[in-house]
Order: sequence, then structure tokens, then C-alpha cells
Amino acid sequence: MRQVQFYGAISLDGYLATPQHDLQWLFDTAGGDKANSDHFFKQVDTTIMGRKTYEVTKNTMGDELLFPDKTNYVLSRTREGQTRDATYMNQSPVDLVRHLQAQSGGNIWIVGGGQIVTDLVAEDLIDEWWIQIAPVLLGKGIRLFPEGDYERRLELIDVTHYDQLAELHLKRKNR
Repeated sequence: MRQVQFYGAISLDGYLATPQHDLQWLFDTAGGDKANSDHFFKQVDTTIMGRKTYEVTKNTMGDELLFPDKTNYVLSRTREGQTRDATYMNQSPVDLVRHLQAQSGGNIWIVGGGQIVTDLVAEDLIDEWWIQIAPVLLGKGIRLFPEGDYERRLELIDVTHYDQLAELHLKRKNR
């Protein structure tokens, strides 16, 4: 079965981005260019992200295609249809993940966090985590883990140091 994986960076106090969805704090953190992202990207063929994550990423990338070798899904309550590099879906992340897991293919990358992660964790659907932690305190912003009903214990597989980033590799404990 296809694995569902989260890969992303947070501030030391648990934020993915500032309240304005800014990621400059991450770009200013040494080590991101050294992270083992190529290995991770090779095993996934599908991405799922929210509309705001997609729009912020596209603004950062300019006219460049978003993960051109992947099938990219953007969850949105307000948009539907296709762009050059993504398909908008108006459905729950849980339903989309379950649908994709029933199909053959590579692993599924959950990009971003917030409500998508909360919904998937509540249903115990994320198999592995790669979380890079930057030594910066933002004080407020968009949390990776908003409050929710999802108490879980994970297994620590590895800790890797990339200059100013510490990467935790975690797996869901056997059910």
C-alpha cells in the first residue's frame, strides 16, 4: 500500500509560517540546501496541499511548474478544476488519501500542515514524518499541529543535523 508521508520544516515553537504565510525565516536558516530532500522526493509521486500552501509556493516559484514529475492535488472549498501543474479538489483530505491509497503508485507527500494534517492524524493516516526544526521562535503563525482530537505516539527513527536544521524522522507506531 502507498505510504502517506509528511515532509516539512517548522520553527522551534511549532509554526510552519508566519500569520501572513511568510517563509522567509526558513530561507534565512542555514542548512536547507543540505537536507536529504532528493531521497525523499524520489519515493513520492503524489502531493496533497491546501490552497494557501499552493498559492504561497507558486508565488515563491514564479512561473516555474510545481513538482512537475508529481501529481499535485490542492484542497480547496472555493476552487475546482485544473491549473498547469495541479488539480483542485473540493473534498476532505481523509477521503482523498483513502482514494489514492487504493490505487497503485508511489508514496503520497502531505505538504504544509494545519487542518489537513489534523484531519489525517485524527484518522491515523500519516505513516512517516520528516520534520526539520529551525532554531527560530516566531511567537505566532500557522501551526503544524493545531488543536485537535488526535493523541498519538510515534517512533523516532533518526535525527539528522543539517547546519542550523535538525531533522526528525518518525514513523507511526504499529497499530
